[in-house]
Amino acid sequence: MKKHFISLFDAQHQKRTIYLFIVAVLFIIVSLLAGISDNLPMIGMLLTGIILLFFAMLHPWERAGNYGILAGVCIGILLLEWLGIHILDRMHKAEYISEGIAMGVAFLFCLPGILVGIIGAIICAVRKK
Repeated sequence: MKKHFISLFDAQHQKRTIYLFIVAVLFIIVSLLAGISDNLPMIGMLLTGIILLFFAMLHPWERAGNYGILAGVCIGILLLEWLGIHILDRMHKAEYISEGIAMGVAFLFCLPGILVGIIGAIICAVRKK
């Protein structure tokens, strides 16, 4: 893990990391300033910014398996969240379910993580050939 974070600041990866980070932050800020409630283009821009933020930190990964693990972990988190909500609902403890947190985890972390995992695995597989 230490080697990964050091590789982000190598001369080879430094420009790409900074560029991706700046573009991601700009997309996120612009979408939040314009407002994301009932605004599909800004929701898309927010998700694109989060995806680029993932890639800013993970682009030195050279193996498709690493991206596959990321997608699997995000799918696992999504399933655990669904299971937790389902259990709380069956126990009639719905007051403990926060829709904002559940939707935030699902759509602002898991969905971009799954997309980054799939896209990164495809890119790494194509690069190897």
